[in-house]
Amino acid sequence: MKKNRNIYIPVAKPTVDIREANLAYKQIKSGWITMGKKVKEFENKVCKFLNVKYAIAMNNGTSTLDALLTALNITAKDEVIIPSLTYISTANVVMYKGAKLVLCDNDIKTFNVSPNSVLKKITKKTKLIIVTDLKGMPVEYDFFKKLSKKTKIPIISDSAESFGAKYKNKYVGSQLLAHSFSFFGNKNVTTGEGGMVVTNNRSLAEKLCIIRNQGQKKRYYHVILGNNYRMTDISASIGISQLGKLKSTIKKKEKIAKFYTKNLSRIKEVQTPYVPKYVTQHGWYNYTIKVPSKFRNELIKFLEKKNIETRLSFPPVHIQPFYKNKFKYKKNFVPVAYKTYSEFLDLPIWANLSRKKITIIINHILTFFK
Repeated sequence: MKKNRNIYIPVAKPTVDIREANLAYKQIKSGWITMGKKVKEFENKVCKFLNVKYAIAMNNGTSTLDALLTALNITAKDEVIIPSLTYISTANVVMYKGAKLVLCDNDIKTFNVSPNSVLKKITKKTKLIIVTDLKGMPVEYDFFKKLSKKTKIPIISDSAESFGAKYKNKYVGSQLLAHSFSFFGNKNVTTGEGGMVVTNNRSLAEKLCIIRNQGQKKRYYHVILGNNYRMTDISASIGISQLGKLKSTIKKKEKIAKFYTKNLSRIKEVQTPYVPKYVTQHGWYNYTIKVPSKFRNELIKFLEKKNIETRLSFPPVHIQPFYKNKFKYKKNFVPVAYKTYSEFLDLPIWANLSRKKITIIINHILTFFK
């Protein structure tokens, strides 16, 4: 059997090097490895970078969302609207509270939540709306900001994928009541596992700080039911280094995205990403093309044989086995989400992906559609 000599190209790869390793080692050597001064330093730097008042670091992005729902007093009596086309944690945190999950559809062009679909789902029991910046692209924040003001319903953003993206020339983070970020390994800023809530609301920030630390207002004085969502100083030291690389990371990924778009636009069966005018900087968490479903799975297999990884992220919540079985959702319960999922495909994009490897990927896709 002949060996496949093609170079393996993963769909994502973190931009970490000896700098992060040295900082982590330095923190370990200091003797303080749990939450402390480095976490505070990381939070302060994020506040300055995003131009927000408060940043609360936690151990992952799911924790940040769960803490937000706790802080906003979401209970079993409430309804929470989220897009079906999102990562599973957006739905899971609603279930943790026993609240009613209300799924809405997405926009066919942006993949982000459809404003009209949200409007149709609002009832007297709606206590919270969560929007998601899918693939690293901000939603139409002004619409949701006005909607929140009009309805008095708080709206928060699962911005896990859009750290470093810009909405109307402002970094994502100050547009809504709160934004939840993830620092998972494939994000533009990674701490391995990690997350952060940013907000300009002082009382919300204070409550989140208590919730992440076992409900403690001061040492061993527990005023509410909290959890252990603390970030470590080791993780924060890595995050500080990563934050320093962010502008460079985004710039490199932007160049990759433009090169992909320039070349793949020549293929009639491939639809390259649509970026609306209000998005003045895409986060490029993913570079996602749309391919007719009759071709997509064959393209995945073709690229896999060439040692090129692709990904289908994420299946809509309503077709995930747990939710499908529990609520008896049909595939077309939210039809646009299902159609979108059946056609999109994530291609490799990471800061140090070379032009040579990108060209290899493009040439293979061109060959497939000849």
